[in-house]
Amino acid sequence: MYTDIYKDMLEKLKYHKQLIMNAFIRNNYYPSNEEINAALAKVNARLSLFESYISKPGSKFNYKEINYCFEMIYKDLELLYVVLENILYNEYSQLKLQIESKLLELESKASSFKQRCTEEANSTALGTTIFFQSNNWLISTEDQMTILDLGSIDFIEGQTIACFANVNDVKQDQVAFKFTNEDSEKDFLALPYNMYENISYKIPGELGINKYSYNINSSAIVDDYFRIEHKLNNLNKYKITGGANLMAVTSKRTGLTELVRFPNIDDYYYTALEDCFIEFYVVDGNISDASVLEYSFNTRPNHCNFDLQNGTIKIDKDIKRISIDAQKGLTLAFLADHGIIYAECIDAVIVDKDNMLYVGNLDIRDIVIREYVRSNLETYNVKVYINSKEDIISGINSIYIKELS
Repeated sequence: MYTDIYKDMLEKLKYHKQLIMNAFIRNNYYPSNEEINAALAKVNARLSLFESYISKPGSKFNYKEINYCFEMIYKDLELLYVVLENILYNEYSQLKLQIESKLLELESKASSFKQRCTEEANSTALGTTIFFQSNNWLISTEDQMTILDLGSIDFIEGQTIACFANVNDVKQDQVAFKFTNEDSEKDFLALPYNMYENISYKIPGELGINKYSYNINSSAIVDDYFRIEHKLNNLNKYKITGGANLMAVTSKRTGLTELVRFPNIDDYYYTALEDCFIEFYVVDGNISDASVLEYSFNTRPNHCNFDLQNGTIKIDKDIKRISIDAQKGLTLAFLADHGIIYAECIDAVIVDKDNMLYVGNLDIRDIVIREYVRSNLETYNVKVYINSKEDIISGINSIYIKELS
């Protein structure tokens, strides 16, 4: 009947259909669908129910016709109201659905951010988060293994990372991370990090390191921070080392720190004159797996950040921090087979593209800026394998990967 039809036309056809059926029924006849449709075909649903009414001057006032006209005008308005109500209701329903969908999405994000904040608060000191996920898992199963596909993640060559899995009722030894590269020789498996074993992994390749030396004028005061003019690349990371062949000794009594000559076994031994903390860094000493720092103590210190077993400390990083809680009278000396000893090593604070700040509290004059070039990326597909007979999907709180400082 119509090639196109609108909502108001449908309402008019419903109205006319009811009129047609009522007319048949008044004549004691119940019509068939064909008869109703035939009658409806004569109706022009594009026109309003009200038809123009013309009254000639001097003609008799026909109140029935006037009332009928008002009735049709009212019916036209009623039909338009029904159409408008349906349109608004549909729009309202769609808007409500969109809002509810957005709220669910926001609640999911809020839950994810809350989970991330909790994890970050517990592990901020370890380094920077590279990847974090707490929902919308891409899951598959294989026997009793649950597999989470984290997708493709970009890492920097030479980057040291640690993996974390927060899953309810699952032990760390039931979880493994699989890193798959286009070059299969670079594939590796990783276990979750734990504070007792400090398990970390190095992305194949080496970080490019540029070094820039500066000497601070002896008249300059270095006690809180010091501005260094240097061209910076915001993609790279910067560390400042200083105080070559010195170590920092901090008095427990006063809290003051002084720089003292690094004690070399072949040269002399240092003796603590009071209870203190001793700290220094071995820089660029990890040229091989066998690189070590020898130590010699007259007695065991209160505490230190290395194992006191065989007289050597393995130098397994390009910057190795050595920290000793020394009691009065402790005498010590060291022998490094490679690398340079520095009293200070601290992350540079970037001010702008041309300036950085040294924010340590040591009066160092010989500064070396180490620029870690982070432009060489390796892309890995990362999957997490969880070995459990139980249904652990609802217990997966978060999976994340951090770059260790």
